This record gives sequence, C-alpha cells and structure tokens, in this order.
Amino acid sequence: MANVVFDFQQAVFTLESMVAKIERQAQMIEKLIRENEQLRQENQQLKARIAGLEARTKKNSTNSHLPPFSDRFVAKSPSRQTSGKQPGGQPGHQGTTPRQVPNPDHRVLHRVTKCKGCGHSLEHVAPLQVDIRQVFNLPMVRMEVTQHEREVKGCPECHLVQQAEFPFYVTNHVQYGPVITSLVLYWNHAQLIPCERGTEMVKALVNHSMSADTVVNMTRRWLPLLEAAIEELEAALLASKTLHVDETSLRVNGKNQWVHVASTAKATQYGLHRSRGKQATDDIGILPRYKGTMVHDAYSVYPMYREASHAQNFIQRLEKRKQEALLFLRKKGVPFDNNQAERDLRMVKVKQKISGTFRQENDAKAFCVIRSVISTLQKQGKPVWESLQKLLSGESLKTILHSS
Repeated sequence: MANVVFDFQQAVFTLESMVAKIERQAQMIEKLIRENEQLRQENQQLKARIAGLEARTKKNSTNSHLPPFSDRFVAKSPSRQTSGKQPGGQPGHQGTTPRQVPNPDHRVLHRVTKCKGCGHSLEHVAPLQVDIRQVFNLPMVRMEVTQHEREVKGCPECHLVQQAEFPFYVTNHVQYGPVITSLVLYWNHAQLIPCERGTEMVKALVNHSMSADTVVNMTRRWLPLLEAAIEELEAALLASKTLHVDETSLRVNGKNQWVHVASTAKATQYGLHRSRGKQATDDIGILPRYKGTMVHDAYSVYPMYREASHAQNFIQRLEKRKQEALLFLRKKGVPFDNNQAERDLRMVKVKQKISGTFRQENDAKAFCVIRSVISTLQKQGKPVWESLQKLLSGESLKTILHSS
C-alpha cells in the first residue's frame, strides 16, 4: 500500500512538473510569436525603406530633374547600341553635298598657254571646253570699326544750338555693335558656349582680344531690348488654346532656384524664381491670366489655377483626375503628353551641365529671357543669329517672326 501511495505522489509530482514545463513553453512560444510578428513588421518597414533608397539612388541628372552635381559614382552605359552599319551615308541616302551655284563670287581662269608636245604658243587658241569646279570657303574676317560723327550747329537767326542724333544703339565713346554682339550672344545662349571659350573664338576669328566680363556685359547691356520681346511672347501664349507648363531646378550662386516654362509649338517663355510653388507662377504672371487648356504633370501648383511617379502615385492621380487625364480623347488640339514643355526645359539642363551654376541671379534671369527669344525663333524656323542682329538694331520680334 505504501508503494502505491508513493507511486501516486510521484506521478502527481511528475504531472505537475510537466504542466509547469508546458506552461513555460507556452509562454515562450507566445513570446516568440510576438517577437516574430515584431520582426516581420520591422522587416517590411526596412524593405520599404530600402526600396525607397534604391529608387532615389537610381535617379540622376539624365532621368530626373536632379542637377548634374548630384550624380555620384554612376557607371554610365552607352546611350546608343551598335547598328552594325558602316560609318557615313547609307545606300539610298540623298545626302547634303553642296551644289554648284550659277553666280559665284569669284572666278579664277586656269589657262593653257603652251603646247607640252612641240612648245607652240596656245595663247590665242580657243579652248575646246572649260571644266568648272567650285570651292566653298569663308572670306577673311576682321574687326571693322565705324566712326559715328555728330554735327553740332547754332542757328544764325535764333542762336539755338542743336545737334544731330546718333543711332539709338550708339551710346558710348567706344562699344561693340549689333553684329559682333549678336554673334557672341548666339554662341553663349543658343550654342551654350561658355564665355571664356567665346572670347577664344573671337580671338581666333578676327584677332581681337575680348574678356569674359565683356560677354557678360554685352548680355546685360542689350537685355532691355530683348525683354521688350517677352511682352509679345506673353500675348501669343495667352492667346493659345493649349499651353504646356513645367519647371526644373537651376543652380544659382550655389543654391537651387527654379526655371518655369510656359510654351506652345510656336513660342516659349522661361521665368526664374526662388520658389517652385504658386508664388512663383503668380509672380511670373502667365498662368493666373491664362484661360485655355493647360497641359502639366499634375504638380500640385497647376490645378490651383484651373480645375476643368511612383506607379501607385500615378495610378491614384489617374483615378483622382480621370477627366483631365483623358481630356485629349474628348477635346481636339489637346495633346496626349507634356513632351513640349519637357523638351523646352532640356536646354536649361544642358546649360547647367556645361556651366554648373550661375554666379549671379541677374545673369540667370538674363539667360531665361534670351533663351525664350531664341527658342521662339527656332520653333518658327527663323535664322537665330540674323534675327538677333535685327532685334539689336531696333526691329521688333513680331516683325521678324512675320517676315518671309
């Protein structure tokens, strides 16, 4: 009987030990479950953060509005694939070889004066034929100086002293005229050649020394004439049925500012502002007055004027603004995309890649004004250098754009 009692007590003790052990294991399992869930949540957060960081590191100056200086350790792959074709024109290509002109500027006759066989004189022998070859070349270029003289006279009757008027662009004792100035502006702002290289080109072409500061001063001096053309551009943009708008960053004195563009297929206007938002577009002044259809990338500023990408954001934007996104299906003349504005901003990024930054805000604003005029001239097929000469000589942009 004692053995039975002992065995029963031993069994109870063993059972209680097992129950306690099971309870401890259950608590441990519950703890592990909680820790596992916490780790699962942290893992999801870290994955989302890594995805965001990877998306940011993949952005550079070639696929976003980031400035070139933000590119770090990016291995750039060739943008073009090998076509396997030989260099030069392909079979069937028309080519652009110069053709002979009917009225050349100069004629040089290469004569046959003596027979190579017998030595007889051929001076007065008529040629059997004349072979013609033409050489296209540049004339020798040099800096030309024009002296303007103004008469001052006194009237013998009333003794009033009066003087003739200089041309409006002759304001200093020594200065550069519209032709050389427009060429330098064309190099600097149309071809985006830096000031120093522009002065080197002047030296090479005409053997005339010019400083980089002179190039900057040329821009500043003639800017009021070009600013007058902006009013004509604004009128054309405000009258258009469809207006493309966008913005991109530009480094000015080491800090980010914003270039805002409003454009059509025929006209462009750039505006520089320290702000990207509504204050900037209000100050520039086009969007508050525009009444047509505005094409934009749905940046929050633009819908403020008129109500008619990560993939998830893009889908949410389409759901929220379905009517605006599909407007091109219902309204004739509204394009499918905003490529026009993006193309117009491309030269701003190219300028920044070449020069890096503008040292002064006024120079950046001047660039925007001149690029507005140049882009408009290019869109309408006008020769930029010749048109700039006309503008600096007092002709209006409207007259130039409507000339044949």
